[in-house]
Amino acid sequence: MAFPIRSLDEISASVRGAMRQYLPGTDASLKQNVLRVIGKVQALLAHEYELRLKWIFRQLFLSTATSEAIIRLHCAEYRILQKPASAAAGHVTGAGQANVTYPAGVRFVSAGVTYVTTAAFTANAVGGFTANVQAESAGAATNRDASAELLLADPALYPTLPETVSVGADGLGGGADIESIEDLRARGLKRKASPPQGGALPDYENWALDVPGVVNAWAKNFAGGFGTIGVWVLFRGRVNGIPEPADLAAVDAYIGSLRLVRARYFTMAPVAKPVDLTISLSPDTAAMRSAVTEALNNFFDATREGTRLRPGLPDDPFTLPRAWLSEEISTVPGETSHVLIEPAAAPVFQPGELPVLGTITWS
Repeated sequence: MAFPIRSLDEISASVRGAMRQYLPGTDASLKQNVLRVIGKVQALLAHEYELRLKWIFRQLFLSTATSEAIIRLHCAEYRILQKPASAAAGHVTGAGQANVTYPAGVRFVSAGVTYVTTAAFTANAVGGFTANVQAESAGAATNRDASAELLLADPALYPTLPETVSVGADGLGGGADIESIEDLRARGLKRKASPPQGGALPDYENWALDVPGVVNAWAKNFAGGFGTIGVWVLFRGRVNGIPEPADLAAVDAYIGSLRLVRARYFTMAPVAKPVDLTISLSPDTAAMRSAVTEALNNFFDATREGTRLRPGLPDDPFTLPRAWLSEEISTVPGETSHVLIEPAAAPVFQPGELPVLGTITWS
């Protein structure tokens, strides 16, 4: 439903008509007439009021609101708050002095981000140790891949610790930037469309989406056998949105703190399955190839709002229609025609498999 506003010409005609009705013998249509000037001023004022009313009308609904503050208020009514930035956490390994216990608060640094040990840790008989660390700042930039190296920030305080330590196999994950206002709006709309049901599949999806960094989630029964529920999630800032083990641990911990039902559940990362394309393009120029590649990259980004992609789920494989691919290519400005040679048939993705863009061959 829209809130229509009148044009200036329509309002002016209405004002002039009102003057003729309520001021007999006058005509505000005549030039060099003070009533004509007054009518124009009144029309401008009325137009401003109608614009304001239209803005107010849009703020009444979460789907059309433009004010960030009002979007936050709409979502807060359902206890959905904008997710703050979060810090990455995980563990690091290294070699120190045998059988020595080091305190919490040891700092390491990587690319300007400092990490601090959250608990005391003890080196084993040969000096090896594993220490839990957390970033002292927040944001997606605090995440680190497995085997990344961190530098000891205060070597003079801990002379028996190595100058560098390695990030554990699970990486440092869970770091995320503050949630965008559009992601917040999407969560609010999803909550309105699927209210809590005491542990139904949409509840698991909404719980997962509450975790900073999670941008998409799909829940399905029988993920690991009878009485189990699987939740596949995508994280912003990860390659193809596929989370690291540390990201999954953050989602596991959050869902475990909320769920009331006792079904066994698993938080899982989709497995990327490339879709290779062979395209005959017209006009076949370097610029057109670049534009089509950019459009396809955007299409295969399953973390974007409004994506039609999802992983395959138990008893519900995902079929990627060839028509979607052709549609995406056809929308590129300047494209005249094309033939999608490969894939010859619609690709089917089994449980856990997420379609990602593979190699594009130009025919």
